[in-house]
Formats: sequence, structure tokens, C-alpha cells
Amino acid sequence: MNIPQRYILSILASFATALAANATVVDLTGSNNSGSINGAQFIFADQQPTGTGVIQSFLRVQNSPVEEGYNTSGGTPFDDKAGPWTHDLTFGDLQGSTTTINGTDYFKLLLDVNEPGGNKSLISLDQLQFYTSPVGSQTTATVSSLGTLRYSFGANDAVLLDASRNHGSGSGDMYAYIPTSNFAGTNANDFVYLYSHFGNSAASEGGFEEWATFCNSTPVPEMSALFPMIGLLAAGLATCHVRRRNAQQLALRK
Repeated sequence: MNIPQRYILSILASFATALAANATVVDLTGSNNSGSINGAQFIFADQQPTGTGVIQSFLRVQNSPVEEGYNTSGGTPFDDKAGPWTHDLTFGDLQGSTTTINGTDYFKLLLDVNEPGGNKSLISLDQLQFYTSPVGSQTTATVSSLGTLRYSFGANDAVLLDASRNHGSGSGDMYAYIPTSNFAGTNANDFVYLYSHFGNSAASEGGFEEWATFCNSTPVPEMSALFPMIGLLAAGLATCHVRRRNAQQLALRK
């Protein structure tokens, strides 16, 4: 049976409209500062100091107009940038970034985008996936074979970012909070692969995009908690002083 072309085009257009209607696009360019896709939270990151001990980079990707890649120590299967900033990540490493929001535990990641200014400052994150596997340093070009899929955007989901909202590489542009419950049953020594794809809706036209984990720092004790410790330290020093003086007096008597 021959179907007129106009009907085929109409069906395809209707299908595309239905897909678009089911898509979630989180706009972090200024009109909104947060949004959710499949249970994960995406929040605009205020400019902040970064460096060793604050964030730990594990993936950089760079290409134009689109770019994709995943973290691995095995090589550069896509647009990953070789170097110490792209490497394997264990689940134990990821657990160090755990944070709690409104009673829900998440893994906290930072995305830093590096795009030109002006009308070229926008970039879209069109796919974000997490896989876990007992095998590290993979270099497969078939992303779905990396391991167990733990999180994924839908086919038409995206996050839109504006690099001009913050200035300078490393200052950060977005926090991604991924529910820890998605990783149930993962061993601490399993490897975690983060795959990301940029540029479908707003092209990549500048430097690299970088993913990093946050290291939980040890809280500084409050002053009320420091007073007992200071008292114990002072008592200990006084005791040492008394013992030293007594020993000197005994030495003189001999």
C-alpha cells in the first residue's frame, strides 16, 4: 500500500512533537537556577575558589560543535582530553562526595564549562549517564557496554548553560546531584564511568568542559568544643613543667 508522502511527513512531525513534549530542559542561563531530570538535581554554581583538596577533576572533553566522552585511564575513546584530569573513578571515590538535601542523599559533582563570551557563551548538556563496572580503564566506543547503567537523561532531556555567568576556568558553572540510591549494590572498588555529550542544542565553541567531585572536608570545631581541649592541653603542659622542675631540684640535692 502506497502512503502519500505528505501523510508520512505529518506523522513524523507529530511524533517529533510528542517526543519534545516529554523532554525536560533545565535552563540555567539566568531565568532559572535549578531543575530536575529523572530524580537528579541540577543547580547553577556561584563562582567559587577551586583547587587541590576542594575539587578533584576526573574528566575533560573538548571538540566543536559537539563533544562527548567518559572518564577512563585507558585512553581517549572519544573527545576526552588526555592528562591527569581524565582518569578512572572508583565508587569509593564517588562516595566521598556524598551530601544530603532535604533528607535525600546525593553524590555532588561540579561541571565547569569553558565557552567564549557574547553570543557564543551558551552550551547544552544533552546526555548524562553513569555506569558502574568491576572493570577499569575501558576504551570501548559502545557506551552502553561500559557496565550497569545507573542514571541517564531521557532521549530529549538537556541542561542549558551560559558560561558567561561565571568568569574564568575552574570557577564552576553547575552542581549535579545524583541520587545515591541509583547505585544500590555497587562495591566500593567498582569503577564509575560518567559519560556526557554536549552541543546538540547549543554548540561547543570554546575550551574544554570539566567534571569534578567534591571532597568532604573535616568540619572546624566550634569554639565551645575547643575550650575543653585547650584546658586539657594547658593541664598537660603544666604537669610536664612540674615534673621537669622536681627532677631539677632532685638533681641539685644530689
